[in-house]
Amino acid sequence: MPRQRKKGIKGNGSVFQRKDGRWVAQFLVEGTGKTKQLYAATEKEANEKLQKALQEQRQGILATGPKQKLGDHLNYWLEEVKRQKLRESTYQSYRIMIDTHINPKLGNIPLHKLTTQTIQAFYNNKAKEHQNKTKEHPSSGSVHIMHTVLHQALKYATQVRLIAYNPSDNIVLPKRTKRKVKPFTLEQSRHLIQAAQGSHLEMLITLALFTGMRHGELVTLRWEDINFENASIYVHRTGRYWGKGRFIEGDPKTEAGERIIPISHKLCDELKRYQSRQKEMRLKARGEWNDIGLVCCNTRNGGFLNHANARKSFYLLLEKANLPRIHIHDLRHTASTLMRSMGIDLKVIQEILGHSNMDMTANVYSHVLPEMQTQAAEKMNRLLKEPLSGD
Repeated sequence: MPRQRKKGIKGNGSVFQRKDGRWVAQFLVEGTGKTKQLYAATEKEANEKLQKALQEQRQGILATGPKQKLGDHLNYWLEEVKRQKLRESTYQSYRIMIDTHINPKLGNIPLHKLTTQTIQAFYNNKAKEHQNKTKEHPSSGSVHIMHTVLHQALKYATQVRLIAYNPSDNIVLPKRTKRKVKPFTLEQSRHLIQAAQGSHLEMLITLALFTGMRHGELVTLRWEDINFENASIYVHRTGRYWGKGRFIEGDPKTEAGERIIPISHKLCDELKRYQSRQKEMRLKARGEWNDIGLVCCNTRNGGFLNHANARKSFYLLLEKANLPRIHIHDLRHTASTLMRSMGIDLKVIQEILGHSNMDMTANVYSHVLPEMQTQAAEKMNRLLKEPLSGD
């Protein structure tokens, strides 16, 4: 979106639109030589904020110090202090936490009146909301992200001496609740692959189970990333939708995330078959096809897969196949566990999955399948049965 600037009269500030679509009201703070920016969703809102701030300045009550509200400080801290240091996905996550959760409840509180007790009550209420398990309410993990945002912003406020101490120190956070993952067995995995044949999630499910790639890596995978001659996939992108229909691509979080995954020649054949099928989809879509080379794409127009829609389709597919309901990400857990059940070395699994350390591979992703427990029991029986039979 082109940057739009509305010129103002000298001393009265100006309003302009950023590339990300947000509007900014900007004016010079008297006696400091510095500019102050206020953020808004619309041009009208930005103008209203500008006029209010200029009036406060004329009255001598402009909140540029500890009297400024937490919401204004959070916006300034995120946009002017942190933005350049954050990955785009992290920035979007912080933006959502501020706009959706923190500011609606705490944003109007002046910095100097914000207390530890107020913040603690805010987190406790968010944790209680999570018990309803609805989409609108944050998980315990989200509460921890809120605290990361709030604590960093208030720490900055102490560094620039807006407040004497950080009221988010010594907070007791709710215990992180870990979702119990039950990876599919080998039989269930085979059944799922068969059930997905012909669906628009066919290749996403197949690749997830065969390679253990993350969802964000799968939906940004291009045909140019697949080396059919060497039978390998080059993983070097990730992405997801943020906000209203805005897909953001980026690099993997860690160096280990960028990797080359070897694949079987049989999978290469499946990919070639799917590529031919995708060409037919493109012809049917005519001029509406977004030819950006995606492998796991929206089959109507070739664009990025919407995660929410993919999740709904995945659940319907599981239901029709009479399979237990799991998350799409659990296919990554399943792939890792199946690799381990075949005796593949943990170091190799770590490299395939793109983990930065072995602990994550060993502790998080290598679950124990029932057949692995049976094999362990049989091995122990073979090891110990001779002494037992001699009694």
